[in-house]
Amino acid sequence: MRYEKRPFIWDIMETNPWLSVLFILFLQSIFTMDYRSLWFSDEVRYADVYHQMKNAGHWLVMYLNGVAYPDKPPVYFWFMSLIDTLTPADGISVFFLSSALSAAFFLFSTVSLARTLGCGRKTSLATGLVLLSNVFFIGIAHYSRMDLLFGGFILWANICLFKGFQNKDSGKYFIRAFAFMGIATLTKGPLGLIFPLLTAACFLVWKGRTKLLRNKNLLKGLGVLLTILLAWVIGAIIVDGTAFIHNIFYKQIYQRAVSSFHHEEPFQYYLIAFPLAWLPWTLAIFAAPAKKVFNIEHWAGVIAERKEGGEEGRDWAWIMFISGFVLLTCLSIKVLIYILPLFAPLAMLTARGLLGEGGQEPVLNSKKLWIAIAGFYLLLAIAAPFAEVLIPFDITLHGLSFTVLIMGLAGLALLKVKECGAYKGLLVMTVAMVLWLQPLALMTLPSLDPLMSPRRTGEIMKEYVEEGSYPLAHKIYSGIFSFYAGTNIHETSDFEEIEKVLAEKDNVILVMQKKYYDRWENRPEGIEVINEQFISDRPYLLIKK
Repeated sequence: MRYEKRPFIWDIMETNPWLSVLFILFLQSIFTMDYRSLWFSDEVRYADVYHQMKNAGHWLVMYLNGVAYPDKPPVYFWFMSLIDTLTPADGISVFFLSSALSAAFFLFSTVSLARTLGCGRKTSLATGLVLLSNVFFIGIAHYSRMDLLFGGFILWANICLFKGFQNKDSGKYFIRAFAFMGIATLTKGPLGLIFPLLTAACFLVWKGRTKLLRNKNLLKGLGVLLTILLAWVIGAIIVDGTAFIHNIFYKQIYQRAVSSFHHEEPFQYYLIAFPLAWLPWTLAIFAAPAKKVFNIEHWAGVIAERKEGGEEGRDWAWIMFISGFVLLTCLSIKVLIYILPLFAPLAMLTARGLLGEGGQEPVLNSKKLWIAIAGFYLLLAIAAPFAEVLIPFDITLHGLSFTVLIMGLAGLALLKVKECGAYKGLLVMTVAMVLWLQPLALMTLPSLDPLMSPRRTGEIMKEYVEEGSYPLAHKIYSGIFSFYAGTNIHETSDFEEIEKVLAEKDNVILVMQKKYYDRWENRPEGIEVINEQFISDRPYLLIKK
């Protein structure tokens, strides 16, 4: 077997891969607790949901802009309340600290999954470093939403299911697995139980062990799952009636799965989106052994040996990724963030391929991989200066020179160590991401606030509301202005209703998209546009009467 000398720092980090990756995440997040405004669209909406829960006491059924919000269950908002209570964080720092701690939980869970599936400390550490150098994961770790917490619970359900199928004393593992599925479901929805159960079923079919599905301990676990879910459903019915539950099961679950009214994308969506989200590690395809990948005899051997012992952890990881990917592709609703739980097994498989495991040689050519990723970094460094020119809005991006410099140096450093094997390359990428995030968080991302956050418009609305104006909105994404406006806003898509309110009330503050304002045929007299703001990709007007 080829021997590769490891840097001294790697040996230190490998002694406790969990603490090592969490410390790196801490370095990535240290300046991001209160570094920018909340952005369109989910951050500001979830902030309003959280404040509705805290201020109005909606602890079981979430509310957005004063209306029941069936899209999201309560666990993530309970989690934020716990952080709000137990830490010094306040204001929007609660939301960013929640993101960082959710990322820490997902990262810890990913390393634990790698260890459970048979990886040593070396590969488990590398698994965490693969995640910490993925641009999409880093972005979600610094954006306030529940997906990382959701994904962490899914990973622990997989860990417990795998242990249950490997141990005679399976009862405690299955009960824990179904408990994690229940909590995951109450964090974001039914994918929290579908992902792990699908993985387990496909694994048992692949291994020819479907008789294990008759294990009575699975029924005990199912009982725990149903108890958790029914407790919330009954509570929600008591609080908000059966109409809310019908909305969840029919509109939010059934319709989204078979004929989505929201985020419907073509069948091939994830085939395009996933490789982009997995960058720079998508480039590992250029370092894979092509002869082995396209060798029919190799795959025939894999199929023939599937029922034997050996690489059960590797098989679980592959099945976890493939079954999840196929499931998401078959759903009518397709949202990029849904792929996040699949990052954990893929990070583990990437780390195994790069370093080898259990005495096996690495299957990825580290030299080719570092050259490819260096090219990606250098391309980013070259393209970044043109970002400000290409953005079709009047906005100045700060700190670009620093991000360009760091990306460029990272690319050159990878080229420098391309002959040194896998360890130094991973460490270079880790250091590069930590350094790159500092100017990005302190300068570049805050400078995007005028474009990405509805704060300016919301705070102007708040001033007028405090002076007695009635808040009104036409055809907006519900709740995007409520948090910064500090009040519920009357939202409608009907121009006649808008005109009626304007006729009945002396003082009104109205927000709408510019395209709808331009189409407004019977625009009443006495109204005045007082502010225009591009938010994300469209202009919104603030109109005063």
